[in-house]
Parts: sequence; structure tokens; C-alpha cells
Amino acid sequence: MLIVAVIYALYVLIQHFGLVDLVTHFRQLQRLILQSGTLGYGLYIALFILATVCLMPGSVLVLVGGMVFGPWLGTLLSLVAATLASAASFLLARALGRTLLLNYVGHTATFQAIERGIARNGIDFLILTRLIPLFPYNIQNYAYGLTAIPFWSYTLISALTTLPGIFIYTFMASELAADGITLAFVLKLSLAGLALFALVQAAKGYARRKRVAFPQQDRR
Repeated sequence: MLIVAVIYALYVLIQHFGLVDLVTHFRQLQRLILQSGTLGYGLYIALFILATVCLMPGSVLVLVGGMVFGPWLGTLLSLVAATLASAASFLLARALGRTLLLNYVGHTATFQAIERGIARNGIDFLILTRLIPLFPYNIQNYAYGLTAIPFWSYTLISALTTLPGIFIYTFMASELAADGITLAFVLKLSLAGLALFALVQAAKGYARRKRVAFPQQDRR
């Protein structure tokens, strides 16, 4: 309840200042960051963190990062922002108290699956759920904050496992902004899709080798 109250308060403040529309309207957000000059870096990271903490989609911001900052700087800024955002959600959940929060969210299927996975497979389960979209990413941040997983292990692995996806989306957004929809873009998009598919399959293979049980396979 405390987490919900904090998130709701942040959401109301963001909505009051028009940031909800800003984050969800692609072109408006892109113009604002472009017009902010070097301050746009900080603005972009701050908006990313706010969106993640309030369970808003961060994918739009990753695309904006690619179009505004280019593939390399955009990837770096998105990676920093996503890592800080996931760490903030994790710490918020942990700071409000595991024992207290378990009384309210401990019964949910998502939390129980993550709790069992961490207890049985530890870091391997975190790697699996970060690479394969078994649960919504932003909800995972809060759920992992209620487990016993160490903060720095969680943060480092989250950063490493989100990097490939962030780079692919940022690169494709940058290509689209530079050249529009061309045959070359379609081919690159297809290759990017294959790369993501291969990454997911590699993660599943890693899980099988490590004997990590998929949540949907856990009937207990």
C-alpha cells in the first residue's frame, strides 16, 4: 500500500505538470529534448527514471534517445537511465520494508514466482527474467526489491542484460530518423529482430543448462 501511495503521488505530480502527456507523445518529447541543449541529457535521464518508477512505458524514451542522440550516445544515456531507474524502484520497494510489503503483495503470482525462482536459482533466475519477457520489466524492479537478492548484483546484471535490447532499439530508431523507411532499413530491422530472437533463445538455452525452472512450469 505504501508503494502504491508513493507511486500514485508521483503520478499525480507528473500529471499536474503535464509530464504524462510529454512522455507518451513522441514528437513533443523529442522537440523538448532537442531544444534543451546539453541540459537535454539530464532531462532525458530524469524523465526515464520518473516513467519507470511510475510504471509508464520506457520504450518510447529509448526510441527518442536514438533519434535525438544517435546510436552510441543514445545507447549510453538510455543504459544509464534504465539502470538508475531500475535501481530506484528496487530501493524504493526495499526501503519501505520487506516484511510489511509481503503482507500486501506476497500473495500475488508474479511475486511468488520471482521469490521461488530467486530462492532456487539465485542470480540465474534474474538473468532469465531480464532477457526473456516473462513479467513486465517495470514490475520486476519492485518485485526484486522484495527478495533477498543483493542490490549490486541486481543492478549490475540488470544493466548487462538490458544493454543488447537498448542498443538494438536505439540503433534502429537512429537509422529511421536519419534515412526514413528504406529497403536498407527494412533489412536492418529484420536482422535486429533475428538478433533479439537469437538472444531470447540463447537465454532459454542458458536456463536449461542451469536447470532454471520457467515460472509457468512451476505448479506448486
